[in-house]
Amino acid sequence: MRKPKPYQPKPKKKVTPRQRSGDYRIFVGAFPEGDKIEQIQQLRQAIDPQTAAITPPHVTLAGTYWRTGPPIAANEGVLIDKLNALAPYLRPFDLHLGGIYTFGERVIYLGVLPTDEMLAVRNSLMSVMGKDKHRQFKPHLTLAMRLKEDEFDEVLDELAQTAWADGRFTSPIHELRLMERGPNDPAWRTIHTIPLILPETT
Repeated sequence: MRKPKPYQPKPKKKVTPRQRSGDYRIFVGAFPEGDKIEQIQQLRQAIDPQTAAITPPHVTLAGTYWRTGPPIAANEGVLIDKLNALAPYLRPFDLHLGGIYTFGERVIYLGVLPTDEMLAVRNSLMSVMGKDKHRQFKPHLTLAMRLKEDEFDEVLDELAQTAWADGRFTSPIHELRLMERGPNDPAWRTIHTIPLILPETT
């Protein structure tokens, strides 16, 4: 694997109203933890440090959604109340990860199995957040999305020879995070945590 490249921020491009449909974005994601996930983050830092710096390894379950107004947590107060009311009905689930895949020649990602438990949580989230941009939901954990064409092919070839390509592992998810990012924010930030609760046994 190539040596990590230092992250050099690129100048921000001017964004016209036609290039976006709001002032800031939000999403709800599952953020796995553990030794394997730390290894994934190290991998992301090595192949695409900018993407690695913007948000930790995660699987988006609902989003992203554009919002209007200043990018502050208070602007999502109504949604947070709805998510709090929904939380007792959301159950923990396992992320099943593995395999190297691509979206076109831009995004390289780790595959995520769309289990019934995960899809049930996603459908519940959309019941209060509304439909998101995904016509067909394909859960994934992004490894790189800012590589040049020659870098893309090189990294993809290298990853195909690693255990990430043919290995499979599981990570339990006991909470979700509501994330927010404005146009001048260097990275996504957590504005609310949603617990996933096991039903009480009698």
